[in-house]
Amino acid sequence: MIVTLSGVTGVGKSFFKNLIVAELGFNNMVINTTRKIREGEVNGIDKRFLSDIEFQKLKNDGIIANDFEFLGYKYAYNVEDLKSDNNLVTEVHYSNILDFKKNAKNVFAIYMIPNNIERAKLELRKRNLPLNIEKDRLNEIDEHIKIFSNSKKLQDQFDYVFVNNYDLVSKEKILTIIKNKLERENWLCQKKL
Repeated sequence: MIVTLSGVTGVGKSFFKNLIVAELGFNNMVINTTRKIREGEVNGIDKRFLSDIEFQKLKNDGIIANDFEFLGYKYAYNVEDLKSDNNLVTEVHYSNILDFKKNAKNVFAIYMIPNNIERAKLELRKRNLPLNIEKDRLNEIDEHIKIFSNSKKLQDQFDYVFVNNYDLVSKEKILTIIKNKLERENWLCQKKL
């Protein structure tokens, strides 16, 4: 099963991705990007940081797929991961979830909403990004919430909407949601046998 986490910047996607890896034994589905590496990120663990030329070569060779652009950078997933039977977790931009689900198998798409939009903005500011990038990301938060809130079609592309209260209860809740989904998947697989 591939669990995808989508939502505004600062909602906790990376935090919950790491939690799911640590607590449920999922593997991190590493996305490829032309974005520059940030302080604290590890190439090949958090993301695969590539030049434009490297990215295009992987795309031309059919190694990556489901590519998209976000804030001027390219992103794509390894085809091998999209077709994997392993339990994987990754972040997917909300505008790309439909294409992701078309190209991947057994996806459980979670859209994450902050209980307080200002908390998400605070989390973004803690990243100490260059001011021009921070400004773009803050504007993107407001736009993203507006788009998601007003689009039933977009909302329907997700299997679950999760509210992050930034507390222990939220941590336990997301783990329980995924455990329950895994149990249902296992039950269905056994029933087919």
